[in-house]
Amino acid sequence: KGHTSMTTISGMSSKDIERIRAPANLPLWKNVCFSAAGGVVGATAVYPLDIAKTQLQMDRTGKYTGLFNALNTIKGEGGMGALYRGLPANIIGIMPEKTIKLAGNDFFRNYFKVDDPSVYPVGNIGLEGLSGGLAGACQIVITTPMEITKIRMQMYKPAPGETVNQMKVLGDLVKEMGLRGMYTGTFSTFMRDCPFSIVYFSLYGIFRRKLVDENGKISSGGALVCSTGAGLVAASGSTPLDVIKTRLQATPPPGVAPYKGWLPTVKRIVAEEGAGGLFKGVGPRSIIIAPLFGIALMVKESLSNAFPSH
Repeated sequence: KGHTSMTTISGMSSKDIERIRAPANLPLWKNVCFSAAGGVVGATAVYPLDIAKTQLQMDRTGKYTGLFNALNTIKGEGGMGALYRGLPANIIGIMPEKTIKLAGNDFFRNYFKVDDPSVYPVGNIGLEGLSGGLAGACQIVITTPMEITKIRMQMYKPAPGETVNQMKVLGDLVKEMGLRGMYTGTFSTFMRDCPFSIVYFSLYGIFRRKLVDENGKISSGGALVCSTGAGLVAASGSTPLDVIKTRLQATPPPGVAPYKGWLPTVKRIVAEEGAGGLFKGVGPRSIIIAPLFGIALMVKESLSNAFPSH
């Protein structure tokens, strides 16, 4: 006692052990609010890229040559507002969705004592992945209806001269699909979000531990770098799962038979478009998801630092 570098668990100094802590001990209301705020800011910032990604993944005729061509074409055909079609539905869903994912991950990390240095002095990547995966599984209750309404809003083609009332279109879509229809593609959403969350939160935990200060806090810039890097790897790797989900949830173009079943959809895409069809939109998806989660975690970590639990 009295020594500033007292050696403790596994030969590590008390200072080193304190560095690995993550801010998973916020009061519930702060965790919910900070997670929701991060999700809204991140999703809004990258939304035009998201709508271009959806159009690219549904493009079977080669209409678009790439991300920027898709953005310019969508804007040219429908004006600037077309790049934000479906944003209200996304904002409505993104608040509870990101809250469940981010706050849920913190809940499971606390449950498994991942951030308790007396139990896991250097962290536990397996339990970090499990915590993220369970959070991803929980979020599909919100993600599935949010995604299907967002995708259908993004694919909506207004009649010539029509002024699009997004909330009316959203209401009509919900009425048309009904509760059961809103959960079309639940399994495909699960198959995308669980692996993504396992990879993402495992990597974020590893990266974060490299950049935290002696008080276990990370700067806004550090959080942005860690979460963007983790998002880039997780998003690119899970692109085939996202393509399958999009095909199952979107209304197919005229003359194209609907996609039915997860495995049949995989086989059909490979048969009709080759294996590369499963990676359609990998660039846009990576460009979207990496900064989306980068901004979301940066906002959450910044708010946690500005308004700590104690």
